[in-house]
Amino acid sequence: MDTDLEKQEGLHEQQHRLEEAESPHFSKESFEQDIESSGSDDNGITLKRTTSRKPPHPACPRCKQGLTDEEGEPCHDHDGFETDPNIVLWDSDDDPARPMNWPMWRKVCFSITASCFVIATSMSASIFGPATRITAQQYGVSHEVMNLGITLHILGFAAGPLIFGPMSEVWGRTIPLWTGLFGLGLWQIPEAVASNVQTILVCRFLQGLFGSAIFAVVSGMFVDIWPPITRGVGLGLSSTCINLGSTFAPIIGAYATNHLNWRWTAWLTLIFVGLVGFFGLLIIRETFEPVLLKRKAKRLRRQTGNSDLHAKFEETPIDIKILVQKYATKPVRMFVQEPILIFCTIYLTIVYGTLFLSYQAIPFSFRNRGWSPSVSYLPFAAVTLGIITAGILFSIFTLTWYKKRWLANQGAEPEDRLPPMILGAIILPPSLFWLGWSQDTHWASQVIAAFFVGLGLLLIFIAGIVYIVDTYLIHSNSAMSIHIVSGTTKSSSIGSAQDSETVYLAL
Repeated sequence: MDTDLEKQEGLHEQQHRLEEAESPHFSKESFEQDIESSGSDDNGITLKRTTSRKPPHPACPRCKQGLTDEEGEPCHDHDGFETDPNIVLWDSDDDPARPMNWPMWRKVCFSITASCFVIATSMSASIFGPATRITAQQYGVSHEVMNLGITLHILGFAAGPLIFGPMSEVWGRTIPLWTGLFGLGLWQIPEAVASNVQTILVCRFLQGLFGSAIFAVVSGMFVDIWPPITRGVGLGLSSTCINLGSTFAPIIGAYATNHLNWRWTAWLTLIFVGLVGFFGLLIIRETFEPVLLKRKAKRLRRQTGNSDLHAKFEETPIDIKILVQKYATKPVRMFVQEPILIFCTIYLTIVYGTLFLSYQAIPFSFRNRGWSPSVSYLPFAAVTLGIITAGILFSIFTLTWYKKRWLANQGAEPEDRLPPMILGAIILPPSLFWLGWSQDTHWASQVIAAFFVGLGLLLIFIAGIVYIVDTYLIHSNSAMSIHIVSGTTKSSSIGSAQDSETVYLAL
């Protein structure tokens, strides 16, 4: 039953990709331009179709072996596709080499590992927060100057996606993913041994720059391996991990700073990056189908001696001009032309900025109650619990209401992902009011409010991310790139560490 459902989802997904050219979500001209260069949708299926029967395909193992279908007819897996017999395609829709056809256990392991990559990035962003006071005293600078370590890290997030997002649509997902993880870990070392403020601030920026590569490509990897229904669960997991790392890292940073040394905030991040990288080497594989077909064509040319065999993706050579005109500027063009992307980014920016604002405001509030510096970060555990709860609720929503709607209508609109966002938008404002109002009441009331803040924040965040991905599909990495660039830039203004305590004291 589950296998039949996945096949049904896959067929609907192919049809949806074909209909994207007529969709108001993305311009037909842009879609056709992208398809002309890649020659296939993100399922690796060539989009030029005819109704006539095509000859056996020399790159198809079934054709070469003379295998027939159940009716005794020659292999027709390539019927209706590109007439050029030298175009390398998948052996069939069920080809196990296609990431969409991976076994469930492999998809689950892949998704968990990719989400750990995300945790490493978000952990690096906020673990330094508790160390800003001590480092400011050590190097003789103001607290505001030292808080630049957080703000510059966020600005690094904004600089990287315009490079790494389009890169993933040319060279595949794994190159920017591993580049990002390696750079994130590498720049922890000079921060940990830094002897001046300048070194710390530069390293924090570069950590954000490389870490943004992970944020920029993970959503596309989930599109590559999951059909529509279960994709929501996978993206929900990664979105939960983005915020999970941001909320539990300050707790770790506070205890490391007060009981070890502030430099351990960098060493602990490096250790976690190393562990994630180790498991990633065992589990993470390329998922971008045009690149996989290109590799398959290269292998078949070597095995058969037929130099004419090629993937459609190889027909358009990649040079600097194409990289700049087509790929590097694509996220910016999408942001200018797509109202959906603009308004989603503005809303999610406000939400994410609220989370960054809480990094300093929540512990500052509890220090005013007389709590020690390390203990004052423990209320983030309530925010973390709210985030985990939101991730579970979104998964339940996806596997019940959304699945039922998808099956009833033989598909679903991207807007069908948004009910959790509506719920989160109802929960968040009164929760923020409760969090601020309960300053003079028992501490438990404020901790409970923090739970609902985390719950509301993530319901909005997950639904928004999944909505963007479902809307743009094959263009999702570029859409997410410009979303991250614009969102993190504005979030650093809304929720910068320099301003949070000032606002708190003023109110």
